[in-house]
Amino acid sequence: MNEVVTAMEENINLIILGIFVFSVGLAIVEFFYELYKKKINKWRLGEMWASFSVFLVAQLLEKSTNIIFLGGFLLVSELIPWEIPVNIWTTLLCFVLLDLLYYWEHVIEHKVRILWSYHSIHHSSPIYNYTTAMRVSFIDSLVTWVFYLPLIFMGFNPYIVLLCLVLVLTYQFWLHTEIIGKLGWFEKVFMTPSQHRVHHGADEIYLDKNFGAVFSIWDRIFGTFQEEKHRPNYGLTKPIDTINPIKVHFAEYLNIFSDLRKAKSLKEAWNYLVKHPGWSPKQ
Repeated sequence: MNEVVTAMEENINLIILGIFVFSVGLAIVEFFYELYKKKINKWRLGEMWASFSVFLVAQLLEKSTNIIFLGGFLLVSELIPWEIPVNIWTTLLCFVLLDLLYYWEHVIEHKVRILWSYHSIHHSSPIYNYTTAMRVSFIDSLVTWVFYLPLIFMGFNPYIVLLCLVLVLTYQFWLHTEIIGKLGWFEKVFMTPSQHRVHHGADEIYLDKNFGAVFSIWDRIFGTFQEEKHRPNYGLTKPIDTINPIKVHFAEYLNIFSDLRKAKSLKEAWNYLVKHPGWSPKQ
């Protein structure tokens, strides 16, 4: 097996640990900067704790979700009789294609309510800093691996696909801050904090915009790009108004359950699940 693949197999936990330390380090630096700027108050600390609590739940379940994620890749790869050679060029190609798949995964999560149910957790914070990046449901990993199966079917090595995904998600972490302003020419190709702030905005002009992870070109190509015109109002269009991590996790599921109880037919119930968030039958 290629040395890169072998190293990936042997050091996957070490890589994840390194990313965890890096991410927490950024969050600590940002916290003291916000403290210096006197932006920290009781309300903000509560929201930060809510995000970190969601993160802790995901970490407690990390082993089982990793098994599902990588196990799915490995299982499908055994069924594919061809394999793309592993080298720097194929790894770069895998990275770019995975970023494109991430874009479409992200779009679909915003358009299909049953998928929005877990993704909305990430958008539920009314503040925007590195703790917001940590507000990701454990349910995410149980579902999202399916979106990257096309790369396995193409013949990319599962460990290389996982490596590229880890790098894409790591890149996204630094985008969750208000400390960094616009970055000029860099924004023409790559996602930046300014562009991702737009994505977290609840303002009408910002809704369902800037879905990219690493490259901003996908949003420009597919017509979902929006420049940051003013500081966004962060969070959901209908705030959940809670810092209880259990309620944060299940708020949208309770909303779905409430709507399903109102459904007058199986078709209507189905539409509540697969139509866009906020859908309701025509009166």
